[in-house]
Parts: sequence; C-alpha cells; structure tokens
Amino acid sequence: MMEKIKELFDSWAGTERGERMALGHDVLVNHILDRWKDDNIEYLFDAGCGNGRALSLAKMQGAKKLAGIDMSDKMIAEAQKNLPEADLKVGPMQDLSAWDNDTFSHIISIEAIYYLQDPLAALKEFRRVLKQDGKIAIAIDYYTESKASHVWKGALGFDITMLSETEWTDLFVQAGFIDVKASRIKRTEGIKTQDEFEPSSFFPSYELYEDYIASGALLLAN
Repeated sequence: MMEKIKELFDSWAGTERGERMALGHDVLVNHILDRWKDDNIEYLFDAGCGNGRALSLAKMQGAKKLAGIDMSDKMIAEAQKNLPEADLKVGPMQDLSAWDNDTFSHIISIEAIYYLQDPLAALKEFRRVLKQDGKIAIAIDYYTESKASHVWKGALGFDITMLSETEWTDLFVQAGFIDVKASRIKRTEGIKTQDEFEPSSFFPSYELYEDYIASGALLLAN
C-alpha cells in the first residue's frame, strides 16, 4: 500500500498536476496560519510535506525553523530545492524516530493522514514530537460527512481511511491530545461555475462538486 502511495506522489512531483495540488491547498494552509498569526512559530513540522509549499508559506509568516517528512523522495527533492535550510526526511509519518520528544512548537498536515491504514500510529508520533504546549492542525477533505469525497477511493485505486469527525477526534484523544476540536474550512474563492466545471474521476458530476464546496474541509486543531 505505501509503495502505491509513493508511486502516485512520485509521479506528480515536479509536474503541473503536483504544483496545482500544492497551490490548491493554499486556502487550507492560510486558514491555519491565520489561526497561528499571533504565535511564535519556533519550529514547524509538516507531516506529508510534499513539495514544501505549506512550509514556504509559514516561512513567509515568520516561522523560524522548518522540518517535514514525505513518502515521496521526488517530492522531498522538490521541497529541498525550495527550502534548503529545512530538515526534510523521506519516510512514513508514523515513524518520526529522526526527531526527539518535544521537538516542535507546531505541527501541520494537509490532505495526508487519510492515506495511512493506521492514522493512530501517526497521531501518537505527532504527540511525542510536539511540545506539551504545542499547536497541531490537520486539514482533510476526505471524511465521512463529505459525501462528495466518497468516490475518491475508487478514483485512486487503493484503500484510504474514511472516518467521521467524531472518529477522528476520538483518535486524537487515544493519541494523548486532550484539546483538539473539529471544525470546517469553507472555500470562498476560485469556485467553479457549472459552465467552468469539467467532470473527472474525483468529481464525476457538478452536484458532487457543489457538495464538496458546501461540506468544506475538516480541520482538527487545538
């Protein structure tokens, strides 16, 4: 399974598809960074960092130290070009043994954790490497309440983890987080009209696309 995920993101690295994906996540990243606008982001970790776009945006906001991990060595190579000063590793986010306990002041993860068969293992690692008073924010579009996202598993061609808001918050508690709550991030810009919309395997109809916009992304954050 992890090899299939690696192959997928390797194939997107350095391509228009990969860049479009990263830029498409800006609304989620910027929402999180706005939540943290008064924070002193001493050391930010991005789980599933891809080409480093979220870390780059955080750097522009004043984040002092940056780190990240991704399964795709080609994505990490792209990120290293953009952020040579960042501590970037190739590997699964459920194994953060390269970093000590209580290392990071902030953890961000965008559209990544549902690719894992055991997201709890990753959340436990996040709790371990995050400072006790640290901030965490995970944003995902693939969750039970977002009916439009239910076709994505078939579009990808491999299993990904579908959980509800309650199931996700329960996992955070099991991992040792006591103050993480669920909310939604709504997209208000760049929404396609029916004339602009083109069907795809991820959005086979405009009705599903409208549901995706209405549902918003699930944000799990303290």
